[in-house]
Amino acid sequence: MEEEYFIEGDAVPYALARGSEYTRDGRWEVAEREPSPFRTRFMVRRPIDPARFSGTVVVNWNNVSLGFEFPGRLRDEESEVIRSGSAWVGASVQRVGLNGLPTAEERGLIGWDPERYGALSIIDDDASFDIFTQIADVVGPDRPGAGTTIDPMGGLAVERLLATGESQSACRLATYYNAVQPVTGRFDGFLIIIYAGCGTRIEAAAPGPGLDAIPEELRSVINILPFGSHLLRSDLSTPVLVLNSETEVLWYRSVRQPDTSTHRLWEVAGTAHLDGGFGDGLKDEWKRDFGEVVTQPIIETGTSLPNTLPFDPAANAALRHLWSWMRGGPPPPEQDRVEVSGRPPALVRDEFGNAVGGIRLPDFAVPTATHVGESIGAVVDLAGSSIPFTPERLRELYPDHDAYVERYNRAVDEGLAKGFLLLEDAQRLRARAAAAAVPS
Repeated sequence: MEEEYFIEGDAVPYALARGSEYTRDGRWEVAEREPSPFRTRFMVRRPIDPARFSGTVVVNWNNVSLGFEFPGRLRDEESEVIRSGSAWVGASVQRVGLNGLPTAEERGLIGWDPERYGALSIIDDDASFDIFTQIADVVGPDRPGAGTTIDPMGGLAVERLLATGESQSACRLATYYNAVQPVTGRFDGFLIIIYAGCGTRIEAAAPGPGLDAIPEELRSVINILPFGSHLLRSDLSTPVLVLNSETEVLWYRSVRQPDTSTHRLWEVAGTAHLDGGFGDGLKDEWKRDFGEVVTQPIIETGTSLPNTLPFDPAANAALRHLWSWMRGGPPPPEQDRVEVSGRPPALVRDEFGNAVGGIRLPDFAVPTATHVGESIGAVVDLAGSSIPFTPERLRELYPDHDAYVERYNRAVDEGLAKGFLLLEDAQRLRARAAAAAVPS
């Protein structure tokens, strides 16, 4: 079931503690500032049957980079969140999600439905970190409404909280991990998705480094630090897994960290920041909600064929491993990283133009196209490209359909053995390959 709740109160913004800086090691200290009032909303998807509940709640930092909220893919029916019987919470914690971007068409919640959302208010994003904590409080194990008629979790026995965020939200979640998690200890694990190796400033208007590509008029709402500027702090016991596409490899390369008992980096070769080119399902949602498919520079591609390779199977596997990791089980298996070489650094590519190394999902390991996720050039390209092979090349690689299916199934077996595929997804992928018209 899915429900929506409103939450209001006073949020405590943070600032860097006196004498503290955005150090490369990520060990940032903060001090509380004067609280400000807020009223916002959050969505909850949870099992109706308590016997189906896994005990885990995923608290997602909704992304607002397009000027409206994008809750991400983890709430979808094929996601391991839903399949495992976990609950998903979509947290509206940034002003843009309510009010929209100051320089774009109004698509925030307030403009979209003023009758329902007109009373919502977040003064500025400095409050977002504490609002995220407060939403976690009301859905967590010690929530004050547990067992009452206004319990967002409907009486479910919550045991642990996993924080998730994608893209700009991943940057904000990195700052939460480095600066706020040591203060609150609120979360039992973090899944940081398509992350460029940079947090956001804790206090947007305060001095500090920034990403030059952000226009001046948007820096109050998108205050991202330079890509690859700092590590995730290594002195916390809270496990964190970074799940990146090929797009982030060069941005993140300088802050790659060794895998440890509390840290994992998974890089999915061939995929792009805009997972699967967003897909027709999301475009259908935009048509429903806005009457049109949203077009903005950050979702355009330099070719007419954006990247179509999704990293959902790896995300599902990461989540399955996280459930155990958060309970004190073994860390997720270490994975190969995308290969980089040269000066300036560049991705190593094979004869097909596909990246070498990294997690190689079956549709990439047994190629039928050149899938590029790397962002090349001065203009950031988040969509990547997918260029299908010609029929002649397909016949060279796969003399007949059985040869293709045999190679594909071996790649599935390898994914299962390495732990970046789950059996449920493997079965789905095998069936799709069996029905595919390859070679054409």
